[in-house]
Amino acid sequence: MTKRKLIPLLLTALLATHALAQNPGDPALPKAAAKPAKSKAATQAATNYIPKVKSALAKRWGDAVAARMSDFSHGATNVTFKLDATGAVTEFTVVANTSNAAFAKFCEQFVRETKFEKPPAVALEDGQLEIPFTFTIL
Repeated sequence: MTKRKLIPLLLTALLATHALAQNPGDPALPKAAAKPAKSKAATQAATNYIPKVKSALAKRWGDAVAARMSDFSHGATNVTFKLDATGAVTEFTVVANTSNAAFAKFCEQFVRETKFEKPPAVALEDGQLEIPFTFTIL
């Protein structure tokens, strides 16, 4: 799809999202599928698991990035990734990137190669746990 076609589609989606947020009860607007709210136990388990994810990433970060530092420009890469019940990465998405493409690609490879502990079963939604994370190069 060309940029000319994509931009109007994105703008339409943004306007529809804004309209829905401003007028949630308007019957003319499409209804989003409601996600069931996470239980308090699931939210707490996910919150308690995040430091383990950070620790797993931090163990390898210094040496891994130092070896490639000259390939990267200063900036940040915001990502989300999903872990399954075994701690394996099942999905990876770059949400925003102010560094260069080499750094974003490095972040994906780095996350996929990291060994994570199994997440708590109660924290999983549809068998996965989504983790937002920001990598920064200064």
